[in-house]
Amino acid sequence: MQTTHSMPASPTQRQTEDRDALHTERNPENPSFVNLQAIASHTVLPAVAEEQAYYVLLNIALVSDLPTTPLPLNLCLVLDRSTSMQGMRLQQTREATRQIIDRLQPQDAFSLVVFSDRAEVLLPSHRNADKAVAKSVASTIQPNGGTEILQGLLAGVSQIKHGWSENSVNHIVLLTDGHTYGDERACLDQAEWAGQHHINISSMGIGEDWNEDLLDGIAALSGGSSTYIDTPRNVIEAFEETLRHLRAIVARELTMTVTSSPFVEMHQASQVVPYIRRLALQRDEAIRARLGPLGTDQGKKLLLEFLIQKPEPGKQKLARITVDSDAPGQAQYRPWESIDLDLEFKEDARASSQIPSAVVTVLGRLALYTMQEKVLADLDAGEIDRATQRLETLATRLLNLGDIDLARSASLEAGRLARSGSLSDEGRKKIRYGPRYLSLATQETDRD
Repeated sequence: MQTTHSMPASPTQRQTEDRDALHTERNPENPSFVNLQAIASHTVLPAVAEEQAYYVLLNIALVSDLPTTPLPLNLCLVLDRSTSMQGMRLQQTREATRQIIDRLQPQDAFSLVVFSDRAEVLLPSHRNADKAVAKSVASTIQPNGGTEILQGLLAGVSQIKHGWSENSVNHIVLLTDGHTYGDERACLDQAEWAGQHHINISSMGIGEDWNEDLLDGIAALSGGSSTYIDTPRNVIEAFEETLRHLRAIVARELTMTVTSSPFVEMHQASQVVPYIRRLALQRDEAIRARLGPLGTDQGKKLLLEFLIQKPEPGKQKLARITVDSDAPGQAQYRPWESIDLDLEFKEDARASSQIPSAVVTVLGRLALYTMQEKVLADLDAGEIDRATQRLETLATRLLNLGDIDLARSASLEAGRLARSGSLSDEGRKKIRYGPRYLSLATQETDRD
């Protein structure tokens, strides 16, 4: 019989404990397994009354040569089997599921849920499953019915609870190709609950007829990621990439806390690596943001924007950034690291320092991401001409970066928008998801 484990502390209790811990002297002698590096936009600014922007590019990575042991997975696949999934979509999904099963380790808990207008648990959560039997069951998935995502999510969370252990990476992969009707708010509430209990959700939309706002929301609230799969041929790759990422996880969750001086306000924060997304900031005595997991496969880069008003001349402390982590296999290391931000203010109103190229590059990529946000916002507001102009500008900038395919898509959609007043479903998703993955290594070139 499978052993079940108690769920972690409630979010309110955990936040109180975290807040108390941040205001307590913690032993700095134990080394941290997290390394923080800050690249500031300025080392000098004028001591003036006008509001000034100050940016910090924060690199978060595991320390080098960190001994790691892969954490066991508690994985549930929640798969749409509605009628619209018939054909190549479901065929590739079945094959991707079989390949995931082949790569399971004996210590992994695995479950399989399918849903249409109701959910069915095809494989209850179990460790060291018989792979031949499990793959045979996965091969029986057939299309039927409509799409109610909430039913699948509820069943998936239930299976994750059954497979729970204190040191497992708890993850749901949600795949759908359609809209859900009437249960969007409940889906988001369930995703928020999951995230608060260390259950991340990778939401994947295949094709064009699905709600990107909903899938993005599910991913963001749970601390997971959302993926646009434009063709069934890419389902297997998306599943394999997710599994590689899960295998590499060392810290299941990172939490950033920023405490700033009275004349400094943290305005906004964005993740820029491994992909661009806005961070939701919880504003209290300090500012907190959940950053998701951290693994050996890739670090994280954040761009933090501060607003400074009426600083005193001289060297001033702006803020302290602390990153806490939940890493079950790293008990010998301290689970947090801090870094202080200091800045020199001079009475000379012309005093300023040159912005490092790394910060300039990130600001440029983030500007393109912001541009696509504004295109979609203009469309929702009925501002067709403004959206068209922004989209044409976005196409030009993407071409200058060398992203020819995305530039072509943006240009084609700008023409379509000017003619018909709307974007194609495919074009809308390419514009929304494409700029998230702009490489920070590419350099914009002049094409005058």
